[in-house]
Amino acid sequence: MEMARRVLVASLLVGTAVGPLCAPLPALAQDEGPIRMFMPYTPGGGADTLGRLVATSVNKRSDRNIVVENKPGANTILATDYVSTQKPDGTTLLYASSSFTINPHLYKVSYDPATSFAPVALLSEIPLVMVTTKDSPFQRVQDVIDKAKAKPGQISYASYGLGSAAHLGGVLFESKASVKMLHVPYKGSMPALNDLMGHHVDVAIVSLESALAMIKGGELRALGIFNQDRLSSLPQVPTMVETVPGCVAVGWNGILAPKGTDPAVVKKLNYQINQALVSADLKQYFLNQGLEPKQRTPEEFTQIIKDENAKWGQLVSAAGLKLE
Repeated sequence: MEMARRVLVASLLVGTAVGPLCAPLPALAQDEGPIRMFMPYTPGGGADTLGRLVATSVNKRSDRNIVVENKPGANTILATDYVSTQKPDGTTLLYASSSFTINPHLYKVSYDPATSFAPVALLSEIPLVMVTTKDSPFQRVQDVIDKAKAKPGQISYASYGLGSAAHLGGVLFESKASVKMLHVPYKGSMPALNDLMGHHVDVAIVSLESALAMIKGGELRALGIFNQDRLSSLPQVPTMVETVPGCVAVGWNGILAPKGTDPAVVKKLNYQINQALVSADLKQYFLNQGLEPKQRTPEEFTQIIKDENAKWGQLVSAAGLKLE
């Protein structure tokens, strides 16, 4: 009887000590239903296309579906502010771009890019390019600088929107090259390029993906890429820094979750998205757009956001820009 009692007590003690370590982890919210990814752009554009391709690829490898919901408005602020207020349960994501780190320095927003979100995965960098028409007198970046210095405020550059990475790329160019130009914002790269082709503006700063086909087709002349290094897709096009030291402005897109999302959820999504980026369908998409996937850890993506936030904040402050 005494032996049986001792065995019973010992088993209870072992169960108490080991049970919590061996018990299955509680089910995460991410395993309980679809994940809603809010897209701050209208359907059919480049961002929307990439977001849906990533979602489709992840869905093939997961027991859950990422459902893309378009919520455009206020230069991406509408969707960003909305997601920042959602529960951090792994069921809500935000497709973000460079505007995420630029907007707080230009507009009134309710989020802080450094603290309001949990960065999940970087998708790709978006090279910016300065282009002009094939019959333009500008053959190189230095020609634009020389003319802008001769005619301050008269040489125009188009961008795909106020407060966009292209707009800020132009501001950076003006600052580093010590010139003053006329900014003409458009609602998208294609309207900007259409007016460039119509000779309504002198040059345009747009995303490479929007201009690549026209550059390769000879309709546009690429003057410079805003990346630090030349691109494998256009090795003959010089970088801006080859003429204007420090003139580096690269757009990006990635996926974020609300602050406080379980790190285990973030890590799992990061892995799934990184796997999607090197899938056959995504590889072909990136190749066609002249882009390269960027597989980064959540920690690396967090540092990129911090660096971008500081960079744009300093530039906006130095240039005295403020958009209401």
